[in-house]
Amino acid sequence: LWTVLEGFSDSERVLFMRFVSGRSRLPANLADLSQRFQIMKVERTIDGLPTAQTCFFQLRLPPYSCVERMAERLRYAINNCRSIDMDNYMLTRNADVGSDED
Repeated sequence: LWTVLEGFSDSERVLFMRFVSGRSRLPANLADLSQRFQIMKVERTIDGLPTAQTCFFQLRLPPYSCVERMAERLRYAINNCRSIDMDNYMLTRNADVGSDED
């Protein structure tokens, strides 16, 4: 994982932080960080998508066939999973429904 993150751009690292923690950056004082970052191995199909539990600052990684595949799957996840528990989707949907009632 660390090799993959070292190869990410700064903007990809921001997306990674948002994916695993719901924040775009770490607190200025690391003592204010209430939880330690956890990496969990999960038994899923090889080369599957990673998942995260932002409440627990936890990344769940399936097995990968190579580092390049892990980087590819992480990039896909951080660029396409922007909502936490679909909260943004529901807020947008509810706002759209409300705007139709004129």
